[in-house]
Amino acid sequence: MLKIKTILKEVLGNLFLTWTVARYDNKAAFQGHYFGLVWEIVNPLIQIGIYWFVFDAIRERAPVIFNGIEVPFLSWMLVGMSAWLFMNGATRTASKSVHNKIGLVSKMKFPMSVLPAMSIASKLTAYLVTVSIVIIILLFSGITPSIFWLQYIYYLFAMLTFLYFFALLNSTITVLFRDYQNLLTPFMRFMFFFSGPIWRMDEMVAIPDWFVRLMDLNPFSYIITGFRNTFLGGAFFWEHAYTTIFFWLLILLIAIISSHLHLKFRSKFIDLS
Repeated sequence: MLKIKTILKEVLGNLFLTWTVARYDNKAAFQGHYFGLVWEIVNPLIQIGIYWFVFDAIRERAPVIFNGIEVPFLSWMLVGMSAWLFMNGATRTASKSVHNKIGLVSKMKFPMSVLPAMSIASKLTAYLVTVSIVIIILLFSGITPSIFWLQYIYYLFAMLTFLYFFALLNSTITVLFRDYQNLLTPFMRFMFFFSGPIWRMDEMVAIPDWFVRLMDLNPFSYIITGFRNTFLGGAFFWEHAYTTIFFWLLILLIAIISSHLHLKFRSKFIDLS
């Protein structure tokens, strides 16, 4: 637990610097583009437009029954996809954050544990823009705000906490074992198909019930379902006590392992990179 405390102290003590560097990285990524940072808004719009065209305009899907409530399929899907796109992009980028910037960080007094947080923060603006657009679509679809929307803060915090410690683990292993990236990519593809961003697991007739229940416990599924509970209504997070407790125990386990590995090996990162 002391190692987790050390990591959190480093990250929380550099929040302003983390956000500043993340914004600088975003500007650098779009440097030379005519519209610059406008692409942070345009890209989510394009993605949402593609999903609308493929899943709603070409072939209208039947409404989804979610927690006993009938909701438009497009609204149900966009809530899940907005969360997945952010989690997937942040995980992939942050997993390489230490390896990619180890040379720069080694020349200054800067805790390497902050690097995964910077990568996640760089994706946060586009995600918040995407969520804002999704909320507008929900309102036009006839879904009205409710008290359930207040728990968005909880699920956002849960998502960022999970992403950071998962990224800390991935970024550490990537430095120690370069081929890990080749394992992480198919893992994230597997999570896409079995975390429910675009279809419901219980509708897959070829998947046994025990596997569906097992996949409901994975953290990506917990967060996606949680955001749907938030915006589409029907349940508070404490009503799913078992999955909530399992989610936070899993985060604690990942935090213990990732903090231990990071602090043990980071003095050797420069030599291993």
